[in-house]
Amino acid sequence: MRFSGLVENEILKFSRQRRFRVVVLILVALIGLIVFAQSRSRERFLAGKDWHVETQERMARIQNWLRDGRMPPSSQRWARFELDRLRYHVDHDINPDAVSGPLFARGFANAASYLLLPLLAIVFASDVVSAEFAQGTIKLLLTRPVGRSRVLASKLAALALAITLTVLFGGIVAYLFGGIAYGYGGWAAPVLTGFRVSGERLDPAAVRSIALWQDLVLAYGLAWFAALCVGAIALLTSVLLRSTAAAMGTMLAALIAGTILPRLAPTWEAQKFLFVTNLPLPDYYSGSPPPITGLTVGFGAAVLAAWALAAVAAAFAVFVRRDVLA
Repeated sequence: MRFSGLVENEILKFSRQRRFRVVVLILVALIGLIVFAQSRSRERFLAGKDWHVETQERMARIQNWLRDGRMPPSSQRWARFELDRLRYHVDHDINPDAVSGPLFARGFANAASYLLLPLLAIVFASDVVSAEFAQGTIKLLLTRPVGRSRVLASKLAALALAITLTVLFGGIVAYLFGGIAYGYGGWAAPVLTGFRVSGERLDPAAVRSIALWQDLVLAYGLAWFAALCVGAIALLTSVLLRSTAAAMGTMLAALIAGTILPRLAPTWEAQKFLFVTNLPLPDYYSGSPPPITGLTVGFGAAVLAAWALAAVAAAFAVFVRRDVLA
């Protein structure tokens, strides 16, 4: 049987699953709710305020928090960075909070890369193999005159396509809903990027202006890469654990632990080698101070790639040699 036929068969399995429609509904409902809440909040908060005044007030609040001295070290690094970022925008007469449909879609890439998109990748990946055991179809699948490595490779290809379509769909929905509230124009608007933290302060030397569409493509490319890596790791749990619930629970626990670990142990630098710590690649690209010193886009991408490649290699090694018919 041709490899393309195997991939097509796996894609049909994804499309017929109820969870595929659930993922679509989650994205539509969640993004719609975010747009509605954000637009109403901005209307009440700004209420005709000049952005210069609002930004100066925000800077004053951050300075008060820093002087108070009760913020944890990781929050202090963020506060200093944000203070310098706002000061840079004020000095260059650029509104740091200007919003448009494309800019909202860009912000969604940052927000979703840490938890939402990896969660959706887990939804697809956790039962890629384990469901075959639960439904008893693994025996039928392996009676075909096709090598086990080709069978698993077809599942991996279909999984990558499902994750790619999910990220693409999320970006399109974010743009469409954001455009309703803020307008669909502004693709060529200049965006400041390249903010970096040097020590405890912002280093403006690398700040540059690029078109918003270029910034958006880079952000979604990084979010897509992070989601793919999570999918590859979840594939391994699906191969190792014959229960879909166990595979999904293991990955969910890892993601949740990754969100709280930097807050509970901000000085444990070894956590920068965990895949969960490196998921917010769009944030690191945008210049948000990482939770652990030394994290960069390049470092994070390398760590995620290493985890993904190791997971895929282990999944193939186990699937090919394991007595799956027992």
